[in-house]
Amino acid sequence: MAGLSYYLPVIIIAVVVVAAIVMGRSVIRDYRRVKKNGSTCMYCKGEAARALPRNYLFLLPVSFGDTYENAENYLLTHMVPIMSREQIPSGRRACKAEVHSCSKCGKKQIIIEDFLLVRGEDYMKEYYVFAYEKFRPLLDAWEETERRAGQGF
Repeated sequence: MAGLSYYLPVIIIAVVVVAAIVMGRSVIRDYRRVKKNGSTCMYCKGEAARALPRNYLFLLPVSFGDTYENAENYLLTHMVPIMSREQIPSGRRACKAEVHSCSKCGKKQIIIEDFLLVRGEDYMKEYYVFAYEKFRPLLDAWEETERRAGQGF
């Protein structure tokens, strides 16, 4: 028993190093996928790519320094469809949404970037990945808004 306690610090260090290597590989993989406009599937960790060529744009009722709790529920109840960046009032935040589909399991997810428009550039505040199904009604509302805007309503 004394022999095991002698090696315990070495065992702990080895476990921590292995965990750091595994997590580091995961972070690098995710970073590479995001750089290629992809993402990692939230279900199976496979590679997910954009399923639709469009970006959805929504206005949020928060400004630069504001925060919100429970992001999924907040976004579901507060995102308002807008058609262009010109509709974002000064100091108000907005979010871009993209639908991604996994090449391995075929499931869809939504990528949401909460940002503030500063001198024509996006200053990203938050980055989220959620299940597609919950956000589908919002995306449908966006498409309906776009359809109406195209008809001159």
